[in-house]
Amino acid sequence: MQPQPPLLPAGPGTLLDAAAILNGTVDMRTYQRKYLVVYAETPRESARIANTAIPDYQGILSLVTTCVEWLDEHFGWELVNVFTRECQGDYLQWHCYYAMLRRSRSS
Repeated sequence: MQPQPPLLPAGPGTLLDAAAILNGTVDMRTYQRKYLVVYAETPRESARIANTAIPDYQGILSLVTTCVEWLDEHFGWELVNVFTRECQGDYLQWHCYYAMLRRSRSS
């Protein structure tokens, strides 16, 4: 069994991948800012084959929601807003979901 790699410190920016937070790649104990935005996006591979496969938008939104709940339960973060936007690049379109959070005053 290989040893786990050390956790990456959270930051320096305010935008973090929800999947990286939930799988333990990011050490949220090191995040020092008052506000945080977590995101998840439809995999670009799904966007590439959108004519033959339906991207799992509900799964992506569930990933963001699960991350928000986990951050609330373990670190006291409060949800401010959830929003989505359509992303584009290389003739592809996909959806990105974001959740903005703030530290609760008691944390």
